[in-house]
This record gives sequence, C-alpha cells and structure tokens, in this order.
Amino acid sequence: MVEKTEQQFCETCALSCARKGEHFEIVSVDDDLARVQALRFGMSAGASVECLTRVPAGPIVLKSGRQEIAVGRGLAERIQVRRRPDHDRAVRN
Repeated sequence: MVEKTEQQFCETCALSCARKGEHFEIVSVDDDLARVQALRFGMSAGASVECLTRVPAGPIVLKSGRQEIAVGRGLAERIQVRRRPDHDRAVRN
C-alpha cells in the first residue's frame, strides 16, 4: 500500500497549474517544439524549478538554478511536472 504523502509526491500536472512558492521537478515535455523551447530555458526532464509568481493571464515566472524565467502559458501547459511537497515544507520551516 502506498502512503498518501507518496501519492501526492508522485502526482503530475501541467506547469501551468503552478502556484507561487511551489517546487517542481520537470517530468516531461509533450511535443518536440515545446521540448526545444524548454531546453533553451535550461529546463529538461529531471530539472528542479520553483514558481516565483503567476502573472494574471500571462506567464509563469520560475526560478531554475540561478536564473528567473518567464514561461508563457502555452508552453507551461505542455510541460508536465511533479510537485515536490517535501521541499515546500522544508523551505517554509
């Protein structure tokens, strides 16, 4: 049986669902064009990102390594991520 916290950790969703302060791991990028765009930003499968802010009806601003990146909603919808709730709790404490 899988514990609830492990199930939450394994959930995947589109990056467009990100909320300020949440941390994610990039799981996959749906299509080749989106994958090329994500790679230009230094985001590939396995990369860790943090949501800094969401601009209403605009891009999602992420922190990836030492850089801040504004990712358009269209691209964000094609990037699948896994929430890292364990990291979010450690940052808040």
